[in-house]
Amino acid sequence: MSLELLNASASLLTVCIIAATALAAMVQLRHLRAGNQINAMLAIGEELASKAIYDARYVVRHKLAAVVDDPEFRAYNARADRGEEQAVVPEYEEIRDAVTLLGNSYEELGILVKQGIVDKDIFLDRYSWVIVGTWKRIERALADARLSTGKDAIWENFEYLAVLSENWLRDHPTTYPRNTRRMVLPDRPPLPS
Repeated sequence: MSLELLNASASLLTVCIIAATALAAMVQLRHLRAGNQINAMLAIGEELASKAIYDARYVVRHKLAAVVDDPEFRAYNARADRGEEQAVVPEYEEIRDAVTLLGNSYEELGILVKQGIVDKDIFLDRYSWVIVGTWKRIERALADARLSTGKDAIWENFEYLAVLSENWLRDHPTTYPRNTRRMVLPDRPPLPS
């Protein structure tokens, strides 16, 4: 075998080894990213199922709607949003704390989705209905906060997530895989009113 042929064979072998190594690295990176996405979604699930979030959702669902349009609550909230001194009203503070916890939590999740740290489609497939429901419950309180502070940036990443979620729900009325049979549910009498 000539020296040139041996040299060419060695170069070709080196290229093949480098290509195989690059391919293995790409596969490994893909698996690593999938593992990171799984861990991120599990951590998000744990956070959103925490007692603090559950309690905040309860307060927002059952107490905010009753006071969000009350002029007294709105004035209290506006003063608090501007950092003005005032006597603390425990019932109002409970509601403010719940709204703040939910808004801040979804703000952080919006940042993670916007920056691509959490896969948008996986996140929206799981949480879009929760995001939209929470947004609808607190949007009037948020509008007041933006009015009283003059800052439209308050929870804008939560807003981004709410827009994505509405779009997702509009575009995906069902997420059930096509061409997959459905389970047959038993016939039930109509639900009482």
